[in-house]
Amino acid sequence: MSWVDFPREGFEWTGPGGEPVWYNTFPDSHRGFCGTCGSSIAAQDDADAPLVGVTMMSLDDHSGLMPERQSFRPNAVPWLPIIGAQD
Repeated sequence: MSWVDFPREGFEWTGPGGEPVWYNTFPDSHRGFCGTCGSSIAAQDDADAPLVGVTMMSLDDHSGLMPERQSFRPNAVPWLPIIGAQD
């Protein structure tokens, strides 16, 4: 899954589904899900975090975005190219 971060200040949910349904998944992290189908579409840390992460595929147009780093690289499928630094 690929994510893109946006500054929380000035960010708003404009799609027909509105803001996702948020669930606490860790003590200081929340995941946002589509209220209709349950797809994972967003993540944010505590309420004061400066960024909100949105899954790239949930954007209307993600064609200009390119991943910069890769998490969990040891678990990647062998055909996935290595991308940037590991988180």
